[in-house]
Amino acid sequence: EHESDDDSYEVLDLTEYARRHHWWNRLFGRNSGPIVEKYSVATQIVMGGVTGWCAGFLFQKVGKLAATAVGGGFLLLQVCSISCFI
Repeated sequence: EHESDDDSYEVLDLTEYARRHHWWNRLFGRNSGPIVEKYSVATQIVMGGVTGWCAGFLFQKVGKLAATAVGGGFLLLQVCSISCFI
């Protein structure tokens, strides 16, 4: 008789596979484990907070600059249209 479909496949436990095969060790070397193993929880929270604040500040400035450029472009197009340049 035919075997059932469940018997024809090998079951792979991904959590066990991930523990045994650290892809970052092959990519970055032996001393470059995950950040959880390198720094304490408090240090990770501080680093994340500072990085998040810097990213927010940067996006705020870039967003204002982009909005000013788009608004200025529309204003320039209106002035050119009224002056019969367009």
